[in-house]
Amino acid sequence: MTVIVVDASVLVKILLKEPGWEEISIDQNTAMLDYALVGGMNAIWKAVKKRRATKETSRNLITALKLLGGGMLIFEAKSFFERGLEIALKEDVTICDVLYMALAEALSAELHTADEKQYYAARNYVKAKLIC
Repeated sequence: MTVIVVDASVLVKILLKEPGWEEISIDQNTAMLDYALVGGMNAIWKAVKKRRATKETSRNLITALKLLGGGMLIFEAKSFFERGLEIALKEDVTICDVLYMALAEALSAELHTADEKQYYAARNYVKAKLIC
């Protein structure tokens, strides 16, 4: 089984149908950290505040987010705190970003992200793919 790790930026691309979302494949072999769902919720909130989505549409987006999360492997972020701090201090990248790298490293998985800074740092630890 080949596992792919995705971060919140990838979930947001799918949810909001941002450029490049069509090339993203999510299935039961896709892993993410538990707080990626919170990142998805934050993106929904931001879309409503910026009038890119309505309050009514946000309900559908929340349902889609729950369905996406329900079909994926979800790992607790706290399990990767120690390794995450090591990477963050070395790469000068936020803890939120490097915890995905630590997860991908632990699973010997490829990391998919839409965050360019995270992508370049991740390549020092795991195979990574930038979703544009």
